Amino acid sequence: MAIVKKGTLSVVTGGAAQNLNLGFIPSYFRMVNKTIQTSGTITGVTNVEWWNDMANASAYITTYTTGVPALSYISSNGVTPYVPAPGREFVPLTGLPAGATSTNLTITGISKAANASVTATHAFTAADIGVTTVTFHGVVGMTQINTLSGVIQSVTSTTSFTVNINSTSFSSYTSGGFANVITGVPPSTTQGFQIFNTPLKNVSFQGLTLGTTLMVNTSDVWEYLALLDASFTSD
Repeated sequence: MAIVKKGTLSVVTGGAAQNLNLGFIPSYFRMVNKTIQTSGTITGVTNVEWWNDMANASAYITTYTTGVPALSYISSNGVTPYVPAPGREFVPLTGLPAGATSTNLTITGISKAANASVTATHAFTAADIGVTTVTFHGVVGMTQINTLSGVIQSVTSTTSFTVNINSTSFSSYTSGGFANVITGVPPSTTQGFQIFNTPLKNVSFQGLTLGTTLMVNTSDVWEYLALLDASFTSD
């Protein structure tokens, strides 16, 4: 019994690694370069095979040179399982209705403190203290804060506020992330109205990263077959 997925992908940018969203990490993966194999002169990587017990970035490849095939094993720039880092599964949704203001605040710093101090431009006032809640996503470094929610404890400036999250033992903040306003008194807005709990887009997927040795020529079309051992079968 197995889950089987078959499809095609086009190389977006030659010489750059590319992610393939499968929805799972396969037990076995194979792909064939249909563009090269249907060309007049077959030159380049035409076949790739990978098993999940192989090292990351490795693969068995078949390379044609002036029409002569050669099988080889590569230990870099091959196939690597891909899953998003914790807390990086969601990003702010784009394309809001005309006149709407996103409640996602761009973070540039978070302190390690009993009440974490967040550096982000905002429009909170004293009315938000003890009322308004924000939730954190996409923070690099201080990943422990991702998906946590905190109530505003103080508004120290237009670019800083504190929340009741004890970040003392968290890793140090490195970069990125956003705080999404999910409830409470609306920050002031001059754009007519404001959307609360601005929708987040799920960008999480599981699959494979295909390295630069494989993604060589822009617009090449690869046909792939991915299998996952399972106790049930797909349709």
